[in-house]
Amino acid sequence: MILACEPICIGFEHSMVNAAMLAVFKDAFPGEELLFTAEEEHLRLVAQDPGIASREGLTFQALPLPLRKSSSAERFDSGLCMVRSLFSSAERGKASLVVFTCIDGETLHAIKMLLGESPGLRCVVVLHGILSSVGKSPSLLPWKNRHLFSNWLLRDNSERLAYIVLGEPIERELAARFPALRPHLMSIDLPYRFAAPQEYVPFQDRTVSFGSLGVLRKVKGSHLFLRLAGEVAAAHTAYRPRFICVGPIVDKKLRRLLTPAVSIPSPNAPLPLEAYATLARELDYAVLLHGAGTALQGSGVLFDAFSYLKPVIALKSPFFSAYFDKMGNIGYLCDHYDDLKRRVLDLLDHPPVDEYLLQRQALLTGREQLQVPALAATLRRKLSPAVRSM
Repeated sequence: MILACEPICIGFEHSMVNAAMLAVFKDAFPGEELLFTAEEEHLRLVAQDPGIASREGLTFQALPLPLRKSSSAERFDSGLCMVRSLFSSAERGKASLVVFTCIDGETLHAIKMLLGESPGLRCVVVLHGILSSVGKSPSLLPWKNRHLFSNWLLRDNSERLAYIVLGEPIERELAARFPALRPHLMSIDLPYRFAAPQEYVPFQDRTVSFGSLGVLRKVKGSHLFLRLAGEVAAAHTAYRPRFICVGPIVDKKLRRLLTPAVSIPSPNAPLPLEAYATLARELDYAVLLHGAGTALQGSGVLFDAFSYLKPVIALKSPFFSAYFDKMGNIGYLCDHYDDLKRRVLDLLDHPPVDEYLLQRQALLTGREQLQVPALAATLRRKLSPAVRSM
């Protein structure tokens, strides 16, 4: 048996990713029963996902989570009880693995406190956006650092605890910064259920549509996208530009940068999945302006672009470069903002229809190596020694 737990996310948060992650684990170890425990609404959404609804040997169990506004000490106490209960269930069920599909500092602290009391267990922890906190300066108030994620990531590691990061570039960066972590790291690409391909005619009505996917945040370079829209709209080009943000504004300070040059259909709330998909399909290009400080973060919106077969215009980074190397001509990598702006202006003056079709085909072909069966094969190869040793 494999026992998987989502200790952080509630409702729709990461529900599609977790459904795909469960599918990867189930395909990697088809002979293992898989029990997934999570907050009730999250559990319902994951269970209904088409990617896992038909899979056998997969069961679900509701898990009460602490309130989001709880103090760090309260979250730790709650996490300690939760992890102790999970480990006890895992030992009774002779589980080969306990998987945490997300993590915070309090829960990781609890895992490391209790793992020594359960010598027969092996744990796998999936690291998402929390990696962006690694390297940040700790608080000057010592008690605020008691459950700091970066502290517990780097201490008390053992061969019975492994970390999954979502992309080889992230694994390389993390291992380079913290060599002692290297034996405990493994990577797979972000599990994702891609949309079925649909026919698409670009550059309709002498317009080129550029989109920002997902929430608007400064760390994603959303301020640069808004700047780009204003500057390009003021230029004279053969085709008209259309800039659209397919997601809400999270960083409220960005509102002062809004201009008529950019459309935001849902500025205050996440779009329903169907509405998000409809708007994403109407784009010609996905524009990604993530900053240099995101070296330890993946990009779910990059996979949204893959899903809807939208060529990417992105600032160069190890993460984005790795997928261009893996998949081929899937868009344009730019060295800096001015380079990216020149590329956008050139596309508006000379829309490349033939190249666009080749890029869509490269996306369709390349994403095959990112599908669940391929990820399951990678996970099986990397985790099988741990599973067999149980």
